[in-house]
Amino acid sequence: MSNPDNDFDALVLGAGRAGLAAALGLLRAAPQARLLVVDAAPAPGGSIRTQRTNGYVCELGPFAFAAADLEPLLAVLPHAPAPLPCLSAARTGWLRTPAGNLPVPVDPEPLAFRTGNEELPQACRRALGPALRLGRPVTAISPVVAGGGFRVTLGGEAPTELTARALHVALPAAVAGALLGGCDPALPATAGRIAAAPAAFTFLGGDSRPADAAFGYGILAADDLPGPGREAIACSQVFPGRALPGRCLWRVELAGPEAADADDEAVLAFAERALAEWTGVPSAFGLRKLHRFAAPVADGALVETEARLRELGRRVPGLVVHL
Repeated sequence: MSNPDNDFDALVLGAGRAGLAAALGLLRAAPQARLLVVDAAPAPGGSIRTQRTNGYVCELGPFAFAAADLEPLLAVLPHAPAPLPCLSAARTGWLRTPAGNLPVPVDPEPLAFRTGNEELPQACRRALGPALRLGRPVTAISPVVAGGGFRVTLGGEAPTELTARALHVALPAAVAGALLGGCDPALPATAGRIAAAPAAFTFLGGDSRPADAAFGYGILAADDLPGPGREAIACSQVFPGRALPGRCLWRVELAGPEAADADDEAVLAFAERALAEWTGVPSAFGLRKLHRFAAPVADGALVETEARLRELGRRVPGLVVHL
């Protein structure tokens, strides 16, 4: 016998920016509808994570947003936090090439939030209230043939089965593809071929130097630049409050085998060397923090999986796929 408490008008799988925007849009259009947002993570926001350490504000996900990135969510979010504009110096930056640094404009203008980017998903959490269920991974999705709709199984100590007439899937392509084999039998195998490349953010903080201000937003590595460094953002020169007065904070992104080195100290040393080489100013940093992550490789498997997911969104009634 079905449980009416587990039956919904709409289920949103994934509480990243796309899932939160979809859920708030549904709630705004039909305030009385039975809606549930599910995510395996213990907090909403997907990759948006802010950590504060000794007066430094470290963004472990997106450092900044374009206005077009924020508009879909801010438009449906009650009591939305005000975006924080960048400092004037951050409207320019540098491209690191084998021949040296070249000045480049930063366009569109970067935006963030006053105390950190987690302000945005936390505002969504307050708006959604009990319609947000966190820490519950989705383990299975199947279409309900009779009468339409979907059956979704949540993992955990006590697996739970949910049903919904509409299903919004706002999960990474590899995860969505693995779960939607009931709608496209070829999807799980295709999604299983998506590769992930190791990467790392290193945070380097210390006394501010005259050179910090000279680099504006920071330095982006050209595609043909050798080495593990991908980008160095002068965080404290981009938004106010990212470091205490008189202090600087850089976020250096590394990719490739160096980012996968099991020795944290070695990865931090790579970042320090890259920053010294790019800025021409070696320095000692009191804050040295490492955040490892993996990014999907944009190869044929990812392209095919995303194309199949989009096709499902067009073909399967009640299914909406957000990529």
